[in-house]
Amino acid sequence: MTESPHWAAGLRAGADFLATLVLAGISLWHYLLGEYDQILLPAALACLMLVATLVDLRQPTRASGYLLLVCGYLLAATQLPALVTYHAFWIGVPVALTLLILPLAPAVLINLLMFPLWVLVLDDGWQQWEHTLAYLSLVTMTALSGWEYLRQRDLARATDPADSECDAVNRITLHERLAGEFQRAQHLDQRLAVLLLHLPQLDMASEQFGARAQLSQLDLLCRAVRSHCRDHDILGRENHADFWLVLPNTTESGALLVLKRLEQALDETRLSDTGPLNFRTRLCSLSPGEPWSHFEQRLLARTQSLSQA
Repeated sequence: MTESPHWAAGLRAGADFLATLVLAGISLWHYLLGEYDQILLPAALACLMLVATLVDLRQPTRASGYLLLVCGYLLAATQLPALVTYHAFWIGVPVALTLLILPLAPAVLINLLMFPLWVLVLDDGWQQWEHTLAYLSLVTMTALSGWEYLRQRDLARATDPADSECDAVNRITLHERLAGEFQRAQHLDQRLAVLLLHLPQLDMASEQFGARAQLSQLDLLCRAVRSHCRDHDILGRENHADFWLVLPNTTESGALLVLKRLEQALDETRLSDTGPLNFRTRLCSLSPGEPWSHFEQRLLARTQSLSQA
């Protein structure tokens, strides 16, 4: 649980734009008060944050987050000595920004290491500095809230049946549901078919055109399956480029008909970067009296041979 927060593109650009407005407002406030010697720093930081906002609207980068953190530290360091009150607010700004932008452990460490700096910035110094308890309490509470967020996120990821990149179930859920359908087919004397799908262009799309092209291919496949399959059919991701489409109570001819509909749907759609979505397929049907371990091993072996073809 040490990952840094992943802000959405719109949220990050909104945070940068809000910081730009705050810095511009502080510059205007100093101008209205006639404090011309204090205008330069917030005005320069406002220009930098405006550039970071425009960059984040196109391609979010970590540099804009670090820039936002530096602006918060510089602004707090310049505002604290001139204030008579509200010291706790300006000290809390860099503490909160650090927890929002950096991973949890480095953020807590930096906040603790910055504690002597804030003491030296204030005129009172060590002897009359009365914000020690408030600062340490703020660091502790923000660290605990960040730790709880990461814990809940990891718990949700561990129990989420969906794949992290597309609208398909993950490998663990896929094998669990396939085992359930196997038991159902055995008890009700029904047929069970599994379509093995391999996307050979997936790695090439990621290397040549970036992760967005790869996600577009995955989204195209999942939408085609959802549009041309039944609600109780199961699409699962076996590994990076291999998918299993579980078709309960389906004969081989029915599975081939599903495959034909998928091929027609994907042929009619072209991606701007990679063109039509090519995929290799293989059909695997449950044999009468076949045990679960043999059926699963047969699926794994055929998936491996399909990806190596």
